[in-house]
Amino acid sequence: MYQLKEMKDNRFIFALFLLIALTISSCVKEKEFPTTPAIKFLYYSAYSPDSADCVISFTDGDGDIGILEGDVTTPNDYQLKYLYKDTIDGIFKPFDSNLTTPAMDTLFYSYRVPNLTPEGQYKALDAEIRAKLRAAPIYYPLHTIVKFEIMLRDRAGNLSNRVMTDEIIVNP
Repeated sequence: MYQLKEMKDNRFIFALFLLIALTISSCVKEKEFPTTPAIKFLYYSAYSPDSADCVISFTDGDGDIGILEGDVTTPNDYQLKYLYKDTIDGIFKPFDSNLTTPAMDTLFYSYRVPNLTPEGQYKALDAEIRAKLRAAPIYYPLHTIVKFEIMLRDRAGNLSNRVMTDEIIVNP
């Protein structure tokens, strides 16, 4: 009888140990990322003749992505640089948006991302940004293939890596 009770006690201790081990191992570990944003192009999707989405994923270790409410002095933080494929050499080149300006005054589409900083102690971000181009980019009539170079800036001024969209075939 004494052995049976001891066996039950051992099972209870084993079950308790197993429960504690499972609880500890199931804890979600916080992700750690560098404080400089890192971006990855996901997709560009034109869904009507006059609008499109450009979607990126990003990580940022301190979560300082987006413009704070009332801030009118910080530069736009999400930028798409217009590039066209030269029909002669096939190389993508920046486009001078205003023919009266000096060469290389490149066409940019800039956006202000709202403040995305999470509340609480843990600030790291691993998310997506969808830039809705409310009016389709104004493609120069001779450009049949374009792409965008994308960059993200955090509130500390850190610039992300630069990524390219896939080639975009422009419909005349």
